[in-house]
Amino acid sequence: MKVLHFLLSFFSRTANIIAFLLFLFSIAAAYINPDFFWPLALFGLAYPALLALNIFFMVSWILRRRWFFLLSAIAIVLSYPQLKSQIALNFFESPINEKADLRVMSFNVRNFDLYNWTKYPHARQNMMDTIRIKQPDIIFIQEYYTDSNRFKNKEMLIGMGYRFHHEAIELVKKGHRKWGVAIFSKHRIEESGEIIRQQLPSPYGFFPNRGVYADIRFQEKTIRFISVHLQSVHLGDEDYAAIREVQEEQPEEFDKYIKIGKKLAKAYMQRGIQAAELSDFVESSPHPVIIGGDFNDTPSSFAYQRLSSLLEDGFIQTGKGIGETYNGVIPFLRIDYILMDPSFKCTSFQTNKIPYSDHFPIIADISI
Repeated sequence: MKVLHFLLSFFSRTANIIAFLLFLFSIAAAYINPDFFWPLALFGLAYPALLALNIFFMVSWILRRRWFFLLSAIAIVLSYPQLKSQIALNFFESPINEKADLRVMSFNVRNFDLYNWTKYPHARQNMMDTIRIKQPDIIFIQEYYTDSNRFKNKEMLIGMGYRFHHEAIELVKKGHRKWGVAIFSKHRIEESGEIIRQQLPSPYGFFPNRGVYADIRFQEKTIRFISVHLQSVHLGDEDYAAIREVQEEQPEEFDKYIKIGKKLAKAYMQRGIQAAELSDFVESSPHPVIIGGDFNDTPSSFAYQRLSSLLEDGFIQTGKGIGETYNGVIPFLRIDYILMDPSFKCTSFQTNKIPYSDHFPIIADISI
């Protein structure tokens, strides 16, 4: 029995030490730019699972009355900046009664379902109806598409009251079909421009801008609004099929996962560069900033942690739960954000789980 007890204790301590070290790697991922060392970003992606594992070890050692629980407890304390960004704990708080001055929406519209990926026959109109019903003052749009001949999305938005806009167009076909990132506003834009020149070519061979900004005068204050779409992984149908194989515990052809890993590595490195550039742009802004966008990264990532160290996360302020925004094959991912100057207050936050894109639109009501 003594030998069995020794072996059980040895293996449980060894497993705990391994879980502790992996957890430290996931914590480090929030502070080390993946452009410098991208493998850490993968540990950052695994942060929730490693957190749960370390909580399990901590509780099990406490129940056994062993001081070894301190190992995981110390790691959990060290991860507090990531921990507080994972779940919004506003379940029992009373709604903020303060009147909101401004409503902003961030929505990756997936080209307004141009190629009918969703199989919903009226997906584009349903997206427009969502905007019409929610009535945001400002809309941050990623994977924006408009076509002046047929799919007149820009004209539809202007007709809904969004007379002022700025587009960062990454691709033009036939002179009238346009893809990019955009901001649409009900309020006059004083100045605007494009930011974050992409260093990795898109599938079309272009090097587009991944962000657009607009300075808007609102209640005697000029606010800089920024819409961004940080580097996508560009997973294809084969990649998603491989992910489903893993989920179904039927992995095949290991080279598929090497290919996915290479795509992840390139995307993480690019997002590291883009996040650093964006944070410099925010810090140098002459006006308070509100960012809305698809970061393609989780709250435990370098990109999110870098920007949330400068700005407040509207979801964490007033949202509830995990707040997943990705409507795709990988569940429970929050990769879309509305971040704002610390002088502003988010009075309410909505995640609208509509099925018409692979991202859910998010809405923040903001007191200026």
